[in-house]
Amino acid sequence: MKNPVRLFKDWFSRHSMRTKLAVTFSCTVVLILLLLMILLNYFITRNYREQLLHTAEKSCDQAQSFLENYLETMIYVSDLIYYNNDLQQAMSSPTFNGHRNFGVQYREFLQLDKVFTSVEMVETIYRSRVFIPDDIFYSSNQRHFAGVSQLEGRVDYEEFLRKSQTEMVYFTEPEEVKIPGQIYTVNLVSLLRTIRNTDGTATPIGVEQVSILTSQLRSVLEKSDITTTGAVYLVNDAGAVISASGGGGGLLKTLSENGTLPQYDRKVRKWTAQTLAGESYLMNQQRLKLADWTLIALVPEKEINRQMTQIGSVILVLSLFAVAVVCTVSVLIARYYTHRLKLLTDMMHTVRGGDLNVGMEKPSNDEIGQLFRSFSHMTEELKELMQQQYKSGKAVKSAQLKALQAQINPHFLYNTLDLINWEAMDHGAPEIAEIAKSLARFYRISLNRGQQVVTIEQELRHVEAYVKIQNHHFDGAISLKTDVPEELLPLGCINIILQPLVENSIMHGIAEIPYIQECNVSISALREEGDVVFTVEDDGMGMTEDQLKALLCADSSDSHGYGVKNIDSRLKLSYGDAYGLTYRSVVGHGTAVTIRIPAMTPEEMERHVQ
Repeated sequence: MKNPVRLFKDWFSRHSMRTKLAVTFSCTVVLILLLLMILLNYFITRNYREQLLHTAEKSCDQAQSFLENYLETMIYVSDLIYYNNDLQQAMSSPTFNGHRNFGVQYREFLQLDKVFTSVEMVETIYRSRVFIPDDIFYSSNQRHFAGVSQLEGRVDYEEFLRKSQTEMVYFTEPEEVKIPGQIYTVNLVSLLRTIRNTDGTATPIGVEQVSILTSQLRSVLEKSDITTTGAVYLVNDAGAVISASGGGGGLLKTLSENGTLPQYDRKVRKWTAQTLAGESYLMNQQRLKLADWTLIALVPEKEINRQMTQIGSVILVLSLFAVAVVCTVSVLIARYYTHRLKLLTDMMHTVRGGDLNVGMEKPSNDEIGQLFRSFSHMTEELKELMQQQYKSGKAVKSAQLKALQAQINPHFLYNTLDLINWEAMDHGAPEIAEIAKSLARFYRISLNRGQQVVTIEQELRHVEAYVKIQNHHFDGAISLKTDVPEELLPLGCINIILQPLVENSIMHGIAEIPYIQECNVSISALREEGDVVFTVEDDGMGMTEDQLKALLCADSSDSHGYGVKNIDSRLKLSYGDAYGLTYRSVVGHGTAVTIRIPAMTPEEMERHVQ
């Protein structure tokens, strides 16, 4: 049997230069590419598990920090109530009951109600109240007051009494609560705390309650859950789930039903392997300092392995695709260059035939021999081409440098406006200070450090800052009303889409028509499936159909702002043709414009826009 190497050499020598180039180039590149892909797959899969767990751990650390901030806020608010002088005097009075004059009780109610109204201005606090004797007439208020019988009727009342003997506060489990004046219920987690007389006797005089929405806790857990089939949840020492990430609801329900839901265990370290409901998980637990709550994260081993397999599959598909591309490109390049060489050889034969009186020996059958004889001429052309490319590249770099030099640093603007604000306050000019402060807020949100995406709440603040500035110009004649549900405020949108529309309402209304004494503008928003729909409406003079068409035509512009067409174009370029502006107007009755954007978080929208 012949030597395989010898057989390959014989086969290789019999083929043309085009085949030799294609085989040599493609085999070399494919071997290098496959080696790189194998090494890449090895290092990625080896480090992926550690990186995933590290990311999950950092997310849990951040969630723990946010949750402890919530608890600290609740305790801080409870301290404000506990040590309030008016509350202490009223509730420690021996006559604090319902046998007093109705007018006395009513004045007392107004005084105490201010205490709870003021503390509820803290952003994360949803409700605060105190339990008072049932015979006091305002014990039925339910918002800030409740009868002692309601406290004693709680299922966890005995547990509260037991813990209040040794602990400062007691945190309840989640509960559905009907708030007076509202048609729906809310799910709350509350702090219960015995209020004692601060005169030194420490006599119990009542019980206070401070509550936050469990949706706030769930929002934190959602952001810390980096898996699709795992769970991140809060559980107390009694085994009750306080809150959980949305994706882990089904898992927690299954574990709760079969009694295998993990709770706080001092022996468990970070990322300990656990077998739950027949599946393998890695569990991490973090104890909260201010409550008997434990933050637990469950990462399924199956999901880690599946994602590692997916990474390997992607690398394999990319490798096969790259091999196919390399082979195809190798054949095309080989064909291209050998064809060029043959044409060049034919031209050289023509020159050798007598046109330039250049003598040349008969060329060999190998294209490489032809290449050597034409190398000098090809080198000169290559030098010329390289020189042209060098000049072109230098011109491009010069243009890029000039563009970079033209960038504007907005910090000078902010610092100048802050300086105007302080100077105005020092000189007793509060209106100027307010204008400077509003203008700084307006441009800070407008520029947004060069980013396109802000939250809906920031966009509304941008409009409010603009209206404040304009009201100084129009003597407070502009009224702005906003009606945007709280759950929409954290969502993202591209910046400067509402302010130009409000500006149009002002500039084409009260600014241009002298007899109009006031301008009323309203901004509302609602959720429609996967979209957020804004409506900006004014009570101005309205527009005709021709004016509306002109407003949205490609050539229209607005000297006061971005222009309606600009906003519509930005929305369509960012989100697609299904999004943008829609106008409706009645002459003499005002104009309304609808803005539709997709409902996304700021992070999701930033990636989408990019």
